[in-house]
Amino acid sequence: HRRLARTRRPGVPQTSAAEDGGAATTEMVLVMPVLIMFLFLVVAAGRLTDAKSDVVSAANDAARVASLQGSESAARTQARLAAEDTVAGEGLACQGGIQVGLDFEPGFERGATVHATVTCDVVTGDLALLDLPGVVTVTEHGWEPIDTHRSL
Repeated sequence: HRRLARTRRPGVPQTSAAEDGGAATTEMVLVMPVLIMFLFLVVAAGRLTDAKSDVVSAANDAARVASLQGSESAARTQARLAAEDTVAGEGLACQGGIQVGLDFEPGFERGATVHATVTCDVVTGDLALLDLPGVVTVTEHGWEPIDTHRSL
């Protein structure tokens, strides 16, 4: 077995493993906080994306249910219940509850369009180390036509 001799290059200082041992620790100490912050940002983005998707579903469900009712007051009541059920089923907690608004264009009549607006205040202050506002408001819209061939 031949041993390879270490060659010394001129102008390059030689360091031993003992002298280099602290560099990896120092690099780790400097890089880890950045990686942890990035992880928290990914978690925050995922939570907000999931919340937005849940509110979109709630708005669409509210508009669909409202379009199937026989009166404007029943449409408003049932739309709110449908949106609350959708959000609760998805496990999304809205601070102060969910807000549901309905508009009927041109009015509550056959062939009109139901426009539902759902708003949810999502709590983000529990994500430590991120300077996010404590609550992010997510608002989404859903539209559904009232069937022209049904009785009201």
